[in-house]
Amino acid sequence: MSISLLRAGIARAARLAPALAPALAPALAPALALLALTALPAQAQRQEKPRIDAGRIAGEAIGGAYAGIGGFLIGRELGNIASDVAGVESEVTRRNVGYATGFAVSTLATTGVVYGIGSIGDQTGDFNATLLGTGVGFIAGAGIARLVLGPGVRPDPGMSTRARWATINALALLPAIGATIGFNSTRRFR
Repeated sequence: MSISLLRAGIARAARLAPALAPALAPALAPALALLALTALPAQAQRQEKPRIDAGRIAGEAIGGAYAGIGGFLIGRELGNIASDVAGVESEVTRRNVGYATGFAVSTLATTGVVYGIGSIGDQTGDFNATLLGTGVGFIAGAGIARLVLGPGVRPDPGMSTRARWATINALALLPAIGATIGFNSTRRFR
């Protein structure tokens, strides 16, 4: 279809519209009224979103961060136990299995705590969005860890214990912040 044919059709419709409107109005009025009645409540429902509560947000972020740290430690130990049961002899493989299970348990712990705190009361959100936020936070944390700690992702031998814990806490907060953003972007009343 060429542009000129399209323009001609639009011009013809514009000329005929004033003549057809009085004839079609009685037929279309009930349908338009029904559409307006059903669209207004749905629009009003979509606009209602729970207010953001600073205490809830802080609880989600801090609770998710510490659940992530605890989940990583527990998951890493479970990975080490699984490596022992499977008879893994390589220390590198054993460490990699421990890290993989640590990150998996940490991801679920962070997501679960943020979702659980966020869902207290008459509010809820989307678990999958919370999980996605956790994953994005882990990726950001891994990138920042490589920048701060170097390619081996190990603290310098001269780094103080206080600095190590501060670094761990800051990196653990990123997945929790991502989960909090994911949950609260989908937050709604039950």
